[in-house]
Amino acid sequence: MKMSAKKFSLVATNLAMFSAWAHVIYVFATVGLDGLTDRESDTCEVRLRPALYLALAISTVELFTCMVGLTRSHPMQVLLFTTVRAGVELLVTPLINCNSWQHLFTAFCWSLGDAVRFGCFTLDGLFPGGTMAKSIRYTVGPVMFPLGTFGEMLMVIRAAMEGRPTLFVAAALWPAGFYPLMKQLLNQRRKHFAPKKKPEMKSV
Repeated sequence: MKMSAKKFSLVATNLAMFSAWAHVIYVFATVGLDGLTDRESDTCEVRLRPALYLALAISTVELFTCMVGLTRSHPMQVLLFTTVRAGVELLVTPLINCNSWQHLFTAFCWSLGDAVRFGCFTLDGLFPGGTMAKSIRYTVGPVMFPLGTFGEMLMVIRAAMEGRPTLFVAAALWPAGFYPLMKQLLNQRRKHFAPKKKPEMKSV
C-alpha cells in the first residue's frame, strides 16, 4: 500500500501521540490506584507525572500539523486545548499534590480520551474510507472530553480552597473555554452519524 508523504506524516504523528497517552494508561494499570494514591510514596511523582509530561509535550505536534495545513483543526482551538492542559498539570498539580483524587481522575480521563482519539486517527490514516474508527471516536470523545474538563475545573477549585481564592475566578472561566470545543465535537458527531442519503435512481 503506497502512502503519500502527507499521509505518512499524519499517521506517524498520530501514532506517536497515541503511544504517549497509551503509556499513561499503562502506568495507571501497572502501578494501580493504591500505589498512586499512597501519600507515603513518591510513585505518582516518579511514574505518572513524567508520563504525563511526555504525553503533553508530544501532543503539541497536533498544533503544528493544523498550522501547516495537514489537518482541518482550528489552530486557536488546539492551542487553547493544549495550553490549558499543560498549565493545569504544570501549575495546579503541585498545589494539590500529584496523588489527589482530582488529579488522578483528570489524568485518567485525558489519557483514555486521547489514546482513543489518536488511535482512531491512526486507523483512519492506515485504512481510509472506513467508518468504525470515527464511530468509536465520536462515541468516546463526547464522554471523556467533558469528564476531563470537569476534572481540570475540580483541580483548580481544590487549589483555590487551599488558600488561593483568586483561582475561583479561573475556575469560573472554564465553561467559556469548554463550550466552543464541545460544540464543535458534537457537530462533528452529528454529521458522522447523520443518515446517509441514498443516491437517486435515474429513470431511463
